[in-house]
Amino acid sequence: LAISLFLLRRTISEDVNLEFVRGAGLWAAEIDPGQLEVAMLNLVINARDAMLKGGKLTLETGNAHLDESYAARHDEVMPGQYVLISVSDTGSGMAPQTLARAFEPFYTTKEVGKGSGLGLSMVFGFVKQSGGHIKIYSEPGEGTSVKMYFPRMHGAEEDTPDRTGGEKIEGGSEHILVVEDDDLVREHLSSQLAELGYRVTSAPNGPRALEIIWQMSDVDILLTDIVMPGGVKGQGEP
Repeated sequence: LAISLFLLRRTISEDVNLEFVRGAGLWAAEIDPGQLEVAMLNLVINARDAMLKGGKLTLETGNAHLDESYAARHDEVMPGQYVLISVSDTGSGMAPQTLARAFEPFYTTKEVGKGSGLGLSMVFGFVKQSGGHIKIYSEPGEGTSVKMYFPRMHGAEEDTPDRTGGEKIEGGSEHILVVEDDDLVREHLSSQLAELGYRVTSAPNGPRALEIIWQMSDVDILLTDIVMPGGVKGQGEP
């Protein structure tokens, strides 16, 4: 998986048992590793928040075949071979009405400051942009399993060639202000931007971000969460 074990351990609490299940002979799939890492981080954070009293978090990879019967029940699915990545927890689970709206932008059952409602919608968008399919299985008190299916890349050799033609992704030198109340997400995003050459300043909430903007006249880009504590939201509305 693209997400690092170190980052996972920092994300979950000590009373959560972490298990990896790696399928043998995993097929190749064309996925942006940076976007996959962010998607996995969002799913792990959701799982963590659903297991306030501890539990088990399982990350699984494997090969899967979605047949004609499955495709007939899901209009956007093409039958065929897929690479499966799933995140499962033993947490509180979701009621049917919550599950039905899980991918809606800004929909969240968490209190203000605990979630923006954008995590699952972002994961949904990433999977769809990759030509894949995503499915959530959940019941109250029985935990949640999020399964992401990415189309198998046929004809790829074991060591998949670099599809960027050997060229590294180029960043910039602009000054970016990152505003995010989740410490792990903020640190991870800031680190990724810094590695691309950007100068990064971060803030945990809107009021602190406004202070930085008043103190620094060279902020070129504002990258902010939408729903945050502190009375100032990402849209700039109190």
